[in-house]
Amino acid sequence: MRVCIVHGSPRKGNTYRATLVFQEQLRQYGAVDFAEFHLPKDMPHFCLGCHGCFEKGEKHCPHAPNVQPIVKAMLDADGIILTSPVYVLAESGCMKAFLDHLGYMYIAHRPMEEMFSKVAMVISTAAGTGTRHSMGAMARSLNHWGVKRIYRYGLNVFAPSWDDMKPAKQRRIRRTLDSKAKRFYHAMAQRAELRPRVFTRAMFTMMRKMMFQYPDGHIDKEYWRQKGWLTGSRRAV
Repeated sequence: MRVCIVHGSPRKGNTYRATLVFQEQLRQYGAVDFAEFHLPKDMPHFCLGCHGCFEKGEKHCPHAPNVQPIVKAMLDADGIILTSPVYVLAESGCMKAFLDHLGYMYIAHRPMEEMFSKVAMVISTAAGTGTRHSMGAMARSLNHWGVKRIYRYGLNVFAPSWDDMKPAKQRRIRRTLDSKAKRFYHAMAQRAELRPRVFTRAMFTMMRKMMFQYPDGHIDKEYWRQKGWLTGSRRAV
């Protein structure tokens, strides 16, 4: 199995520790190779809003040399893990900046067919609260990329650091992460048999109808045409 992890913080704090535990638990169920990226080191730029990716193609993004290696690793993987600590009740700025670069991959534009068979996990921790907001932002992008299954783990630490948590709580966390790792691993192994999500099927059907209304030559319409999604019954989901 191959898993791509995008770490949404340079700090190796609670979110990183939870991710390490999740990786450790995953390996109990089979061989897993991890491709890991650390933000902002591996993608240090904010989206400029230049619309290059939307109007000309993703290779025209001025930050494509940083963005596309991560995209390729995600497309090559069986599973994707996005992580972020909570920063003022939201995902980290570097995770938001990364996701901003991938709007062109939404089903409404030029969805990557490979994403329709992926399994994903989002992990977020907070000293207090806010993981629901952080996880929701990451899951929203995964949802609009068409990912088949999305799992979540949010941890409110309520302690200065991981090591300051009581041993009993750490054991509970490990049990929970083990349960989620088991589901994640088996979903990756069986992803070909999993049904696409209702949201994905509905969005794909709606956007397919809309593409017929776009003028010939429109980059999104031509992408869908080249995929064969506008002719006959050829569907991605």
